[in-house]
Amino acid sequence: MVYRKHYISDIEDKLLSTHLSTIKDQNDNMSVQTLKFDLARIEAKLDIITNLLLSNSTANQSSVLSQDVKVSAAELSLLRTMTAKQHVTSQLLIEGWSNKDIGQVLNIGENTVKLHVRAVCKKVGTKTRGQAALVLNDIMERVDPTDYQKASGGLPVDWGKTLEVGNDPHAAIYRREGE
Repeated sequence: MVYRKHYISDIEDKLLSTHLSTIKDQNDNMSVQTLKFDLARIEAKLDIITNLLLSNSTANQSSVLSQDVKVSAAELSLLRTMTAKQHVTSQLLIEGWSNKDIGQVLNIGENTVKLHVRAVCKKVGTKTRGQAALVLNDIMERVDPTDYQKASGGLPVDWGKTLEVGNDPHAAIYRREGE
């Protein structure tokens, strides 16, 4: 009997320690996920603050600078490497549209929009859509409208600002027949 009780208590101890370590691992994973979410939220807030600071404090300076400084060859090359749907996505990102709304304009699913957003971020060299929007907005402000229209396949540089959903004369550029 003594041996059996000792054996059972050893098993209980092992089960208890295994259960506790499993709970600890789950808590560690949850805390890592929580940290990742918190970092993503902080990153998004920093993007918003950066955008506000850049637009408010240097509004007059940026308009003067944008007239003097043209886009570099690398920036123009970047615009040329983007597809028409990536140009559409870029312009709507700058305007602050959601993936769902962008998908409705392009007539594609939300997950496909996410792929376009990731591709744009990768080409621009950023990690978040907010950062990409800032970089692209800077380029869009300085690019010659004719150069942009050539690079985008015919899309005007101010297309995102003037878009009327359902009444877009440029839809043929980013939508194939039957879409």
